[in-house]
Amino acid sequence: MCARRICGGERGTMYSAPSPPPAAGMSLREATLADLDAMTWVLVAASPLDPVYPYRFPDRLSYPAEFAQLCRQKCREYLATSTVMVCEMEAWPSFPSASECGQKARRVVAFSAWDAPVAQSTPPHVAEPLSKPVHNPVSPVTIGNQDRMNAFRKACQENKASFFDARYPRGHMFLKILLCHPDYQRKGAGQALTTWGINRAKALGLNTTVFASPMGHRLYKKLGFQPIGSFRVQLVGDEDFLEIPALIFKPQDDGQHEVRPVKRAATRETMVLRVQSTFHHTREIQVRTDE
Repeated sequence: MCARRICGGERGTMYSAPSPPPAAGMSLREATLADLDAMTWVLVAASPLDPVYPYRFPDRLSYPAEFAQLCRQKCREYLATSTVMVCEMEAWPSFPSASECGQKARRVVAFSAWDAPVAQSTPPHVAEPLSKPVHNPVSPVTIGNQDRMNAFRKACQENKASFFDARYPRGHMFLKILLCHPDYQRKGAGQALTTWGINRAKALGLNTTVFASPMGHRLYKKLGFQPIGSFRVQLVGDEDFLEIPALIFKPQDDGQHEVRPVKRAATRETMVLRVQSTFHHTREIQVRTDE
């Protein structure tokens, strides 16, 4: 049986995001509970391009409401346990009204969640308790591959401990997740959010760490992250698997005050992926990985 690496992208499709106008008034700020809807919107839209979601939730397209509810709960957890930064841009006319996400002329288009070395309690801006049930008008349906979810969670915990925690006992700035809505990608949001974390870590004298997705890997390498290894998530007898690289950014001892975002190159990359469909047909998918 041949193993297949899950690399992201919808089955049998060419992903090519529209070309929005230049980012207008892009800004970063710390997230609040009021951003929950916007973060959920970003996560649901970006999930097909991050292989960890198709791998764990191969049936998500059959249960979109349940998957969106799961994404919403995950975003609530990020707000309660991590430092979440959001990137706002001006909404442009061809997209749905920004008011859908509680915005007027601007909308949240990307977010990142960071874990600092000091144990954090629930941030003061999260007034709504995490355990409070979220209204779900759809009958509950268990989605996802539970065995894959358990294997993924265990592998991430074990490899975070071995790659990062044991290596840096003083702590490190861990980038838990970085997502940008596909319609706003390649406008600098991911770069700005990552640079924020690098500078915060640098001010604390810490390394910045991340388990990279295929979409994020090229960005991290451009910003100066170095690979230190990788790990595989694969169930016995399962031909699909994830290969996840671990990267670190070490602060420079050169007296510089900030890490400046690098200029985006004009080139772009294309990955040819092989994934197994629901009906066990194998197709090749091309996914652009440029920022």
